[in-house]
Amino acid sequence: MANPEHLVILKRGVQVWNSWRGENPNIRPDFSGADLLQAGLRGAFLVGANLEGASLVGANLAKSVLWRANLKRANLQRASFEEADLLEANLKGANLLMANLKRVDLSKANLEEVSLARADLEFAKLWRANVMGADLYGAKLKKATLYGANLEKVDMLETKLDGAILLQTKFRGAIHLSVRQLAKATTLYKAELEETLREQIERDYPHLLEKPKAEE
Repeated sequence: MANPEHLVILKRGVQVWNSWRGENPNIRPDFSGADLLQAGLRGAFLVGANLEGASLVGANLAKSVLWRANLKRANLQRASFEEADLLEANLKGANLLMANLKRVDLSKANLEEVSLARADLEFAKLWRANVMGADLYGAKLKKATLYGANLEKVDMLETKLDGAILLQTKFRGAIHLSVRQLAKATTLYKAELEETLREQIERDYPHLLEKPKAEE
């Protein structure tokens, strides 16, 4: 259950909240289960915040800082996280349907079993993120970096991978993943693919499996 004091301060505005947070760096903000529908939280400093089960539908969290925040099972439909920092955040089971995640940093984040259907992750950074079992139907991962990310057992129906960096990305058990999608990536060097997909890539797009020049 959310801390009433924390909610009151947050609702006074981001400037007030960030000032209070700076004066109380050792307190872990608790907004679990809170109703923050369409909240204006652009640039909010929410490091380590507990937002488990919170409703942030349509909220603006652009450029916010959510390092190691707990967003498990949070409702984040159509929320904007553009250029936000969610390093090591836990979003397991969260709903990110149609969310704006352009240029977001989700490095080492837990995105297991999340819904990212039709979400926009253009230029997003998902270094070593765990996306296992997620729904990526129609998601845009154009020019995203998924170095070492785990995409095992994800649903990739109509997922856009144009210009994506899939270096050491794990795709074992991914469904609805096609050669046509993978062919639009920048690199598949050391990516873990099902044997049939790998064989087709080796035959038709062998350059994608070669070591990128930047890695030499």
